[in-house]
Amino acid sequence: MKKTVQILLVEDDRDFSESLSLILKRKGYSVLLAASAMPALKLLETERIDAVLSDVVMPKMNGLDFVKEIKRRYGDGIPVIMLSGYGNVKEAVEAMRLGAYNYFLKPVNQDELCIAIDKAVELAELKNENKFLRGELQSAKGGMLLSNNQYMQKLLEEAKTLAQTDINILITGESGTGKEVLARFIHDCSKRHEKSFMAINCQAYVETLIESELFGYKGGAFTGAANKGKPGKLEVIQDGTLFLDEIGELNLATQIKLLRVLENKEIEPVGGIKPIAVSFRLLTATNRDLSEAIIQKTFREDLFYRINAVTLNLPALRERQEDIIPLARHFLQVFRLEQKRSLLRFTPAAETALMNYHWPGNIRELRNVVEGAVALSKGTKIDSHNLRIGFHEQQPIYCHGLTFAKAKEKFEREFFHYWYLQHHGNISLIARTIGMDRKQVYKKLSQYQIADDKPEPGRE
Repeated sequence: MKKTVQILLVEDDRDFSESLSLILKRKGYSVLLAASAMPALKLLETERIDAVLSDVVMPKMNGLDFVKEIKRRYGDGIPVIMLSGYGNVKEAVEAMRLGAYNYFLKPVNQDELCIAIDKAVELAELKNENKFLRGELQSAKGGMLLSNNQYMQKLLEEAKTLAQTDINILITGESGTGKEVLARFIHDCSKRHEKSFMAINCQAYVETLIESELFGYKGGAFTGAANKGKPGKLEVIQDGTLFLDEIGELNLATQIKLLRVLENKEIEPVGGIKPIAVSFRLLTATNRDLSEAIIQKTFREDLFYRINAVTLNLPALRERQEDIIPLARHFLQVFRLEQKRSLLRFTPAAETALMNYHWPGNIRELRNVVEGAVALSKGTKIDSHNLRIGFHEQQPIYCHGLTFAKAKEKFEREFFHYWYLQHHGNISLIARTIGMDRKQVYKKLSQYQIADDKPEPGRE
């Protein structure tokens, strides 16, 4: 049953007030009356009001100041429609600027007024619903780092303690374990929490661009540079937190510049001659073994010790099985709200399937699986058939009608395609993950024409 819309009519002309009230009641609205702004504000505190109709010219507090006060107290939650017997364009514009939904001249066309009321109430309800959902969603997302795993609980306590300092932290762990989430958690717990948090994935930039992205550039510094130049992230982030993900992918020249910034607290934009003072907290992350990279001369040892005052190592999801179902339920809540679905829950069979899978893509893979399951599910339950878990989980152990050679070829094609997608075409990372020589990986990708979908520049 649709609720009755309740209107607060604020009007000091008693005859007009009673006449309009009668018309609105005949149209199906419930109406409360107030002769001026002050008693109207008291009614707003005690009654459920869906919309306000207010005269502009009133004693003590005029209609424009009344609108301003309603917006200050209730935001967009209660729409206000202005009524005036002495209207002018300037007054109407000012009323709308202050937040009035509409403006009518007396005598009012009752059909147009009712249409405006209905639209205003509908819009306010939609805004209130969206505000509620955003709050619920933010609350749900806050559970991302909740854990029943003792190691994770200890790690989070350490992260909270370290957040109170400006010490450089290196976050390690496999791809998809939540390194950026932990970095944001540290920022939110720090004294810099009111400043910006900026995340940069060093894999996402080719060598020639990452330097200008971090340090900025002056106009005309290189071909294609904007005339006015561009400030770098290290300048923009002033007093905030910079998170460099996959720092092991930085080229040596950029590593040297970053080391200099950490030592001198100033940057030199590309093409610039005057240093710029900077202040920021640096958090970094990698899924590479940087000690091995130092031996291979692809990562500077002095920079390693600069960024690695403390290391926080995130465990793989398979090492914290007690968190699989709570995390899955957490993501279920997040995506249920995002997709505006009614209450959903996993069946026992679905939760068994989630527990039995080894999650090579870690929390990121779990998140994607749950998001897809919410989109595919019908009704109020998510069953095991709604879960798209791992390409190999959907394949039979043997392939009926195929020779051994063909079955092997089929497996290899799907295996390399899976890891190519998981690591976004980063051949070096694929090789490290599956324990194969990089050249052999590239050969297999070419053999099965998987690398036809070229990885982004700089990702090999």
